Amino acid sequence: MSSLGDRGPGQPGGAPDGVEPELALVLYRALLEQLPEGVVVADAERKLVLVNRRAERLTGIRLTDRLGADVRDVLPLTGVDGRSYWATDDPWGGLRTRSGSPEQRLVLPGGRSVLVATRHVRSGAQRTLQWLVMTMRSTTVRDRIEAETAALVTTVAHELRSPLGAVRGFSHTLRNRWTQLRDDQKLWMVAAIEADAARLERQVAELLDISRIDAGRLVLNLRQVDLLAQLDAAIERMESAATDSGPFRVLSADSEVPLQADPDRLTQILSNLLENAVRHGGGPVTITVEQRSGSVRFDVSDDGPGIAPEHRALVFSRFWQARGRHGGNGLGLYVVHGLVRAHGGTIEVLDRADGATFRVTLPADGGPQASA
Repeated sequence: MSSLGDRGPGQPGGAPDGVEPELALVLYRALLEQLPEGVVVADAERKLVLVNRRAERLTGIRLTDRLGADVRDVLPLTGVDGRSYWATDDPWGGLRTRSGSPEQRLVLPGGRSVLVATRHVRSGAQRTLQWLVMTMRSTTVRDRIEAETAALVTTVAHELRSPLGAVRGFSHTLRNRWTQLRDDQKLWMVAAIEADAARLERQVAELLDISRIDAGRLVLNLRQVDLLAQLDAAIERMESAATDSGPFRVLSADSEVPLQADPDRLTQILSNLLENAVRHGGGPVTITVEQRSGSVRFDVSDDGPGIAPEHRALVFSRFWQARGRHGGNGLGLYVVHGLVRAHGGTIEVLDRADGATFRVTLPADGGPQASA
């Protein structure tokens, strides 16, 4: 059976200088077991010579029992198109300038799939392949990302369709029936178009924020702001935009509550929490503001049906919406959570028998960093 330890010192895969080949093989195997990826090594004769346990778990095959066998028989990998990986990629043939292949999804008999990348270790003037090193990863993370991306596309398409349809419908009516419409009807349609355009703008801004939060590229422009002034402005905008947006009650022992924050992002946090309370709550919305040692805390409470205990750990997840809730796209609280964390703060759902209370705690000095 071919072995990595059979190679001479200084050759690819050979034992390091001063180390016996048998000891080198033990060291190689010990090092491979510490890697998070699965590793499979085949030699120039296509024989399987080295594996780690992670590779066995990923493939579901007892690879250590097949050492010395043809790696193509041990791992009959196929692409997602059903064609044999070994026939299409052919690491031992083709161009000898190739140094490997990028990560791709490959399928094993039975439907198990893994993400595989290869590295070609070559030597000599002919660039002969000495070792084929395959690294493997689980497809779980990629599948989750792909599922979330598909869900995001579906949600965005659904959310954008309604306001776009309304804008198109009102515009069509105004263009074709302008002389037949009364002035108040025209103004109402223009106002509806403006409201739907603002809704589309908010949707796009939310999506951009999600992208920045997930990528860790959300930059904050911190400066001294008054939380109560920001809160009053957010409430005023909501009351002027809708007739069923209140009432709101603000409870604070102070006339000013200063803190270091990004004023636009703080407004976004406040607006999203207030809109969530109005949309899903009932009765008055109460905002309690309190200055603490080195931090500022505010609670947004409503008298609605509340959030079940089993759902409280999920409310800040992307696309989460409790059964029976109406409106929204399940992204607002996810964005709020990211913005609060970007400020170095925390947000939680308090345990209440009736209604829901979201508690936000922000450092008064703006936190340890200005970006997330």
